[in-house]
Amino acid sequence: MNPLHWTRPHQLAWVIVSLSGAVLGVLLRFIHSPFFSMAQSWPVFAEWLSRPQSYWLWSLLGFLVSGLIFYAAQLFRKSN
Repeated sequence: MNPLHWTRPHQLAWVIVSLSGAVLGVLLRFIHSPFFSMAQSWPVFAEWLSRPQSYWLWSLLGFLVSGLIFYAAQLFRKSN
């Protein structure tokens, strides 16, 4: 099942789900960082985002995992 042969709405949904996974990965990394426990964590979050070396792996993993789960769901749906 080739994703390039999916309909445009399925491809768009796949991209949206993958990007949502990347955002979730960044937020999870921030929650697990020591900066989250500071009193004013949202201004620290903005500063923390300016340093991608501290979260790029989590966003990449979130992107890949959510995209693969969506792909697996499409495979399962197609086989049934």
